[in-house]
Amino acid sequence: MRYNDFHGEKISALGFGCMRLPVLNNDQSQIDMPKVEEMLLYAYEHGVNYYDTAYPYHNGFSEVALGEILAKNGIRDKVNIATKLFTLEIGRPGFDPAKMLSTQLERLKTDHVDFYLIHGVHGDQWERLKNEYNIIEFLNEKRRQGVIRHMGFSFHDSYEAFVKLIDDYDWEFAQIQYNYLDNELQAGDRGLAYAKSKGIPLNIMEPIKGGNLIFPNYPAIDEIRARHGITESNAELALRYVFDKENLHVVLSGMNELDQVKENIAITDRCGVGCLTAAETACIEDIRAFLETVDTIPCTGCRYCTEGCPQKIMIPMAFSCYNTGVKFGNRDAQRRNYDRACANIGDCVECGQCAEACPQHLDVPELLKKVRAYFE
Repeated sequence: MRYNDFHGEKISALGFGCMRLPVLNNDQSQIDMPKVEEMLLYAYEHGVNYYDTAYPYHNGFSEVALGEILAKNGIRDKVNIATKLFTLEIGRPGFDPAKMLSTQLERLKTDHVDFYLIHGVHGDQWERLKNEYNIIEFLNEKRRQGVIRHMGFSFHDSYEAFVKLIDDYDWEFAQIQYNYLDNELQAGDRGLAYAKSKGIPLNIMEPIKGGNLIFPNYPAIDEIRARHGITESNAELALRYVFDKENLHVVLSGMNELDQVKENIAITDRCGVGCLTAAETACIEDIRAFLETVDTIPCTGCRYCTEGCPQKIMIPMAFSCYNTGVKFGNRDAQRRNYDRACANIGDCVECGQCAEACPQHLDVPELLKKVRAYFE
């Protein structure tokens, strides 16, 4: 495993993202503990020492699962835990950063968090945290106490907002969504450069865009790859693009199969700054150009939209069925998945909570109408 230096600490270049863990019965609260334990231990035994979770992941059970597995195997103090203050709770009754952090420590079976992030900052959340909840004083006190070792934020907003936020607090790191399709989205390439100029290393989330850059059974992508002589997997091509960048703290991968853990560890070991070839760069440019011609819904499957849905609509699944059908021209093949998982899509009451929760700022109710019209 390759490591990056973080103030004298060695942090694995690959981080284990715990947002898409394998589950039982399609229930995000029922984590498949034996499978997850096998995956986490393989990652640990092969050098991964950074594990990223958050307060809402798997309805809170991601933190629970991670804490139990690390404690059971006696490796808590041999790895770094990253978790996040869930900012979408701002303004709701009972929102209390101190109480939330206390709950997270209990779930994680630990007395400290190695890397703590303000979660998915966008809009006026940071200003509200400062003005209504005295968040700077709270964070500084927890850092002095050693409850929080390193402080950062994850981000879903414009480049201009990123610059303002970077300059407004003594951050030690930041986390952005970045891949070869999203290099101009949100913080983007300009954010990478600005963070480097300020000496703030970056975590990368969604390096494979929620798995969307794998392209299984995609003849048009295969033709582009062949034209450029690309032999590595599409996953590796996407990861090589990210690992090629400077000033990275860790690249997070939301792995849900042991084979993915093995593959990503192997890829990480053969990547680094300068690894991207001219042929790979040209191939990526052609893939970008092709995908710009395909009209899909830019959902990453984070599931934030489903957490408060009164009708329990599986919104990411509906979007995934639509996107796959549109991309591959196989609506009939996707109809079975749609009928099985999204039969209640017509029950949407257009309350708007899903749109408010969406990090991608999608108009989810209107897009659900589009999906329904496509399949029905």
